[in-house]
Amino acid sequence: LAPGSRIGPLAELVLVFAARADHLREVIEPALAAGEWVVCDRFTDASYAYQGGGRGLPEASIAALEALVQGPLRPDLTLLLDAPPAVTDDRLRQRAPADRFELEEGAFFARVRAAYLERARREPDRIRVIRTDQSLDAVRQDLAACLDPFLASQRGKAGKPL
Repeated sequence: LAPGSRIGPLAELVLVFAARADHLREVIEPALAAGEWVVCDRFTDASYAYQGGGRGLPEASIAALEALVQGPLRPDLTLLLDAPPAVTDDRLRQRAPADRFELEEGAFFARVRAAYLERARREPDRIRVIRTDQSLDAVRQDLAACLDPFLASQRGKAGKPL
């Protein structure tokens, strides 16, 4: 992620999936086997967005790695926190220091966002879009509107009451 590092799109994709494979083996799979809930910040949808949409790698290549690394394991629910590019740009400028991704041009982020939104359009039962360009209270309400019914439908499925 270091600014100025030079890595090609395919190498980036393979490295992301290598890290994901290790994270699955070390953290996610043991937690699921113990009946625990797992919450991840970014998962395979991010690869479809960043390496697919942003870098232009074929979706079929990402899907092949997804099948190899994850097998049938997929998230039950994905919350896509979305904001228009102007809002995102402003928020990124407030962070320091920027990493290699954050230094990308606006066109890159437009492609990433479009890829995320397309995945949400294709899988509306799993991927819920939360607009983050509204008040914090409105974002909280939207999150609750997604999470409350989901959590109610999951009672007892993980081996524990919620």
